Amino acid sequence: MTETRSKSDWQPLALMLAALLAGYAILFRLMPFETRAWALWPFGALALYCGARLSASTALLLTLGVVAITDLLLYQWSHIMPNYLFYAILGATVLLGRGLLGKSFAWLRVGVGAIASYALFFFVSNFVSWLEPALPEYLPRSLGTLMLAYRNGLDFLRYQPGQLDCGLLLSFGVFGLHTYLAKAYFPAEQVVVTKGTT
Repeated sequence: MTETRSKSDWQPLALMLAALLAGYAILFRLMPFETRAWALWPFGALALYCGARLSASTALLLTLGVVAITDLLLYQWSHIMPNYLFYAILGATVLLGRGLLGKSFAWLRVGVGAIASYALFFFVSNFVSWLEPALPEYLPRSLGTLMLAYRNGLDFLRYQPGQLDCGLLLSFGVFGLHTYLAKAYFPAEQVVVTKGTT
């Protein structure tokens, strides 16, 4: 009988890969806007992976901590106000990672998780932009002006083409790397696929 470890145990491989993703996410947020245009969107991969491979408290602390640290730095340097909604979206993505990928390494689930995470960010953030009173172009509030907000969100992606992959490359990369390294060097961290999981 093979003994498996719970997500609350010490997991050096998962912590190492999560820390690498977190470091990249910090660099991404601190890059100048023009520089990060071609950089890959890291937040979906970070939240999905942490949710799937770490304990809930560690996953939330690491994922939200990255945003909190960079929010603090950005406010100190440029007086950029934090987007608190982003914390809720990342928290939801951590939960998505736990539910969708906690017991599976199936590529289809990784792809669905990455796309769902970015779609949640896109739809919620542009909906909130539509609600903001500071943007008169979205008045009066109607289905037409909501569609304008989403069109503007899509137009924004022309200036950030690195986001167009929705975090798929980083998500596939980190889950694939975990699968390979766990099999080769960290057998205690292999994901046990239960019956009914693909």
